[in-house]
Amino acid sequence: MSLVCSSRLVASLVGAVGVVLWATETTLVTFTTAIPPLQTVATAFLFAAAMSPFVWLVTRSHPLVAFRQPPRVWLLTVVSLVGYHACIYYATQKAPAAAAALLQGTTPLMIVLGSAFLPGERLRWWHIVGAMMGLAGVISLVDAGSEASFSAGATFYLSLIGVAAALWGIYSVLTRALPEVPSSALGMFYAASAIVSYIAHLSFEEWVRPTTAEWLAMAALGCLPMGLAIYFWDHGLKKGDIQALGAFSYVEPFVGALLVASFTAATFDLSLLWAGVLIVGGAVIASASLWTRKEINTAARDSGSRIKGTAIPESLSEASTPQKPSSMSNRFLQRLAEIGDDHGDPPKHDEDRAEPLARTLSG
Repeated sequence: MSLVCSSRLVASLVGAVGVVLWATETTLVTFTTAIPPLQTVATAFLFAAAMSPFVWLVTRSHPLVAFRQPPRVWLLTVVSLVGYHACIYYATQKAPAAAAALLQGTTPLMIVLGSAFLPGERLRWWHIVGAMMGLAGVISLVDAGSEASFSAGATFYLSLIGVAAALWGIYSVLTRALPEVPSSALGMFYAASAIVSYIAHLSFEEWVRPTTAEWLAMAALGCLPMGLAIYFWDHGLKKGDIQALGAFSYVEPFVGALLVASFTAATFDLSLLWAGVLIVGGAVIASASLWTRKEINTAARDSGSRIKGTAIPESLSEASTPQKPSSMSNRFLQRLAEIGDDHGDPPKHDEDRAEPLARTLSG
């Protein structure tokens, strides 16, 4: 497997770990229902920001790298982080559970389909099939608990969840288009999100003194689904397979349901198993590009290997003869492209680069 393919696979797996960590959010939120939503969001992001020094140490990144980013990056990230979590925490306690889960299930579909508009990305049939299987799994997961009618105000709360789903889908797709923004910069974005959330909390809510269990739950929210999970997700989006990650994110409600069934009075049933088969199967299908890319890269290298290692010296030699300039230029550029692609072993091209350079200087 090539170096590029390997790094893409590793980044995708890191992003998948972030999805699994997100699944803990469903269970942890049940311990904070007595705390106002914005207070929960602000406190959790405060704990997430507190992890920043550890992330900077591990990644060896500069603490102030976030302040080098343009205002549009700050606006996109902070609005998405605060808006998504505030809407979700405020609405999920009062919105019909089945309809809310289905609305949230549109986010992975938005990521998969939206990625087709990104530069260098191509939507394949297995991405669409995997995403649709995941959506079917979410539908089967909540079908047994669907309500016959909506309660008063349900439309408003469902609208908030729809806004949250759209925000996270748009944020995830646009993040892919910002590879120059390092994931380590999220620490400062977390801090800014905590400040904005606290201002909103003091403006619209009243402070509720948390119990020890609630403090621990909010700390866990900040460290896991709202901290490490977003670090991993950001890394996976920028360096991994965004379509596969979009489809794999359907795993989150399934794992969340498993955790709820494990730590609450809920029970396992056949619908949970069926949902798991659809969701996990869809994720495997959608990630097919991670396993087939080796053949694509190998074919590309084979076609490039037909260019002899002396292409650059020969092209420069032809410059003094009455050859067609376009032919000489094309061979020269082809060889440069070959060397650039073979970044796994650059020293072996030292001689190939040195000879044309000497000819150029002596000429």
